[in-house]
This record gives sequence, C-alpha cells and structure tokens, in this order.
Amino acid sequence: MKDGSNIELELQLRNYRYRRTLFLILSVLILVVLMLWGISMGSSLLSIADVADTLTGGGSRVAKQVVFQIRMPRVLVAIATGAALSVSGAVIQTVIRNPLGSPFTLGLSAASAFGAAFAIVILGAVGAGASSRFGELAQMPWVITLSAFLFGLVCALLITGFARWRGATPEILVMAGIILTSLFQSGTSLLQYISTDVELASVISWMFGDMAKATWDKVLIQFIVLIPAVIYFVFNSFSFNALSAGDEIAKSLGINADRLRLIAVVVASLCAAVATAFFGIIAFVGLVVPHVTRWLVGHNDRIVLLSSVVLGGIFLLLADIISRTVMAPVVIPVGIVTSFVGAPFFLFLIIRKVRKSR
Repeated sequence: MKDGSNIELELQLRNYRYRRTLFLILSVLILVVLMLWGISMGSSLLSIADVADTLTGGGSRVAKQVVFQIRMPRVLVAIATGAALSVSGAVIQTVIRNPLGSPFTLGLSAASAFGAAFAIVILGAVGAGASSRFGELAQMPWVITLSAFLFGLVCALLITGFARWRGATPEILVMAGIILTSLFQSGTSLLQYISTDVELASVISWMFGDMAKATWDKVLIQFIVLIPAVIYFVFNSFSFNALSAGDEIAKSLGINADRLRLIAVVVASLCAAVATAFFGIIAFVGLVVPHVTRWLVGHNDRIVLLSSVVLGGIFLLLADIISRTVMAPVVIPVGIVTSFVGAPFFLFLIIRKVRKSR
C-alpha cells in the first residue's frame, strides 16, 4: 500500500502535468487566434471570418491573393523566427548555465549584420556596384542572406570553440559574446562609413529586422531547419536537465558534457543564424521568452523547450502585428518593437542577478 506522502506526491505530480498540458493547449489556441488576426490586419482590411472563409477554400480572388501571397508567409515566418530564436535562447542559457545567454548576447546577430553589410558594401549586392565589382555573384538574390548566414555561423563556431576551451566558465562565454559583438559592430560601422548613400540605406534597412521580406521559400527553409532542431533538443532534454545541474552530475549519468554542449550550441546557433540572415536583427526574443517560459512552467527542460517554441511564435507574431498597426499606415520594423520590450527586461535580469550574487 502507498503511504500518505507518496499519494500526496503523486497527486501533486498529476496536477502539475494537468496544468502543464492545459497551458500548452491554451498557448496553441492563442497562437491560432493571433494567426487569424495577423492575416486579417493590413491595408486591405479583412475580417477574421473572411480570413477563415478564404483559408477553407472560399473567398474572392483578391482575398486569396492577399492572404496566400502576402500575409500568410509573413505570419508563418514571424512564428518560425520567434520559435527559432526563443528555443535557441533556452538551449544556450541551459548549456552555458547563464541566464543572460541568447543568440543576441553571444554575438550571432552582430555577426550576421556584418555579413549582410559585407555583401552590400564590399560585394556590391545593391545599387550600381552589383554590376561593377563582383558581377554575377553580386546579382544573385540570395547573396546577402548567404553572407549573413556564413558570418553568423563563424561566430557560432568561435563561441563553441570557447565552450570547448578547458576552464571556460559560463561567464567567460558571455564575455566572449560581448567581445565578438563589439568586434562585428565595429566592422559594420566601418562598412557603413565607406558606403554610398544607397548602400548605407540598404544596410540600415536590413539591420532593423523586418518581416516584410517574407516569402514561401523562406517559410519552407525556416521550418526545414527549425523542426529537426526542436526534435533534437526535446530528445536530449533529459541530458540538458542534467547539464544544468553541473558537468560533474552530467558525467556521473554517462553524459558527455563537452560534446553535448558543443552540438547544442551549434544547432541553436544554426537556427538563430538562419532567422537573422533572412530578416535582420530581431533582438531579445531569445532572452525574454525563455525566462518568461520558466516562470510559467518551471524548469523541466522538455516543457521549457516546447513552451518556448509556442511562446516565441506568439511573442514575435504579436510584435509584428503591433509593428503594422500602432502607426498605420506606417509599418515599424519588428526589431524596434522587440528592442523596446527586451532592453528593460535585460536590465531587470542584470539587476536581479547582481542582487542574488550579494
């Protein structure tokens, strides 16, 4: 027979699982509602009923064109980008055991920005330079995205190199991210200084972070990268839980902590680099959402990762809706909206960490 303490523990566990499942279901429902709302918002106003009718095969020809060619890709890439950045942040914070870790604070965004600026200014991917500097290469439509992705990947490899360095603490990794961010930002500033007016405008536009560049090709690539990454993260969630308790505990359970940290940071960086390469710098999503998620669902990494995917999509989709509506018909780049939310939150985390260390 079970004693009273075991029965109480079992009831608490069952109640926790029930609340966790209910939270995930409600989060998905909120995401669906926001999707319909996001598709309905724009210069051509459509009611949510019109959107639902169009998505189920009805609607006029104009409504179908607006929904499927313009708004649906934008909504889906906002969800995928938010999910990618937030789950990447959750994994990075776990494996380096630092609450201030995220793709943005580790320098990935700054590296991708430098890559985009390099393609625009040096390769001449925009303006008259496209035909005079590197010819056919500069005229390729994906050259800016590819350059941004490659430099983001270089930064990720540098960070993982620090992670493998014997004696590298979580604080050292964040400091390395700050140094790399400063380095790449300096390079971007130099490229802006030597650029033409057209090139400068293109660099600044890219750095704002904007969902207006959404296409179905980018939707497909985003999900091709995101889905296997999330599966890998969830599959290794037990190992992440052990790693968050310390390398010694992880090793006592038969986990290769160094290899796990290396692969996790590379995969997380890949997700973040793809998102940033497509849509520019969208700051603080990978920092804010994982913390909010842990406050809501606890510290079980499997639940945190799954919830971060959904809440990240909700957060960035809501930010994108706000960016399109708060000053309509002017559309504010979504990166500006997330920075307004994330910067005070980042300051709050720093103050909280300093108080705990006293």
